[in-house]
Amino acid sequence: MNTKNKQIVCWPLVLVCLGMAAFLAACGVSEGTSTTTPAMPTPTEAVSLRLEDGAIEVQNEKHTWIPVGGETTFELVGELQNTNPWMVTGNTFAIRDYTQIAEGLNVGDWVRVKGVILKDATWLAESIEPVGEKVDPAITLVGKVNSIDPWVVSGIRLTVTDHTSITGKIAPDMIVRVEILLLEDGTWEVRSIAPLSTFTEIPGCATVIATVASVNGDQVQFAGWPLITLGEDVKVENEAGNKTTLSAKQMVLVVVCSAENGKFTITKIIVLQKSVDPTNGEKVLICHKPDKKGGHTLSLPAAAVPAHLGHGDKLGPCP
Repeated sequence: MNTKNKQIVCWPLVLVCLGMAAFLAACGVSEGTSTTTPAMPTPTEAVSLRLEDGAIEVQNEKHTWIPVGGETTFELVGELQNTNPWMVTGNTFAIRDYTQIAEGLNVGDWVRVKGVILKDATWLAESIEPVGEKVDPAITLVGKVNSIDPWVVSGIRLTVTDHTSITGKIAPDMIVRVEILLLEDGTWEVRSIAPLSTFTEIPGCATVIATVASVNGDQVQFAGWPLITLGEDVKVENEAGNKTTLSAKQMVLVVVCSAENGKFTITKIIVLQKSVDPTNGEKVLICHKPDKKGGHTLSLPAAAVPAHLGHGDKLGPCP
């Protein structure tokens, strides 16, 4: 997204008012209760951020608010079927000016699409890139559990069967990773559901999932977001609650709390475990349902393999 930087004129009175507003916001708790002052994002003159209905929105040069982050992310690997609109294995995606699209993509290519699912159910692509080898079409969702009877994650109803591997005890409001196989008839086969973090939401705050695009000292840029300067009070932790650092390509939970005028403060960033990559060498290949039309080759985390073998799947790729 192209923006034009404008010179900011800081008048003394404005600075005093802003300082008072920041102080009052930091102290807006009941008497006798201490709190840590969350760091404020550092906005530019041309680009602003706000928290709106659980989504992060960015204001462009035309003063239009565009969602760039929410509670749900996706990663899909499949065949590119159209570029106007963008469609991969029967799924249509919206794009923005900031969407990173590899050059030279053609219909029929095998691609990976990463992005976020917005509140209005729009699948917004952050990047579209080719993959090195053809694998079974699959989707990885990271989102919040709405219910488990029936299974609904971020508003998406999932059909869970005896062949679905469910890790641990999962309850509503937990953040989970869902791995889905896309079948030839267009239906989804949910192959695993696993919790990502034991984080409990804070009243008045929201958690949005984002991908780290770059880190330079205390300046961090998430995919689609403008540059943000984090203060020393912002906690950066892993899923176990231990202090860690940010680096590019990480998937993170960003804990944001509402402030005045719809804007927000960042209080915590939780680094999630490495996101699923169906084509990397860290997974285990198995033949899923080998007795059904030759089966499907799946690339799974090692922890999910025992459950699949118990359902009759076989180690190694399908013949």
